[in-house]
Amino acid sequence: MSQRSTHALQLSQDQCDEDRYEAEAQNRRRQAADLEHIATYYALESRLDIRVALGGRVRNNGREGAIVDTIGQRLMVLFNGDEAPCVRHVTSGMTYETATGWIAATPAPDPWASADRGRAKPGSR
Repeated sequence: MSQRSTHALQLSQDQCDEDRYEAEAQNRRRQAADLEHIATYYALESRLDIRVALGGRVRNNGREGAIVDTIGQRLMVLFNGDEAPCVRHVTSGMTYETATGWIAATPAPDPWASADRGRAKPGSR
């Protein structure tokens, strides 16, 4: 292989590495934004002392696994013994491992469910 070909191959490899690093960085930013939304919307940490994080241990319908990714406000959970992760809702049947033990997640209170039962929600007619 000529020196020019070797140099071109190295430049191509460097570009691939940069592209891969940028894709990984974008993925981490997406996951961080999803987790921030989950934390804000469901308020599990402030209400129940549950911190939803990648790598966190969970149970759902009697199966135990780990959070491996996010999809918007849903979680990708890899259950023990499975090869592919499953999509799970943050509170639906989920129990999270915490420093004090396993805690069942509950839905966030609906701000429209109490005081204004008779009034229409903003934007609805």
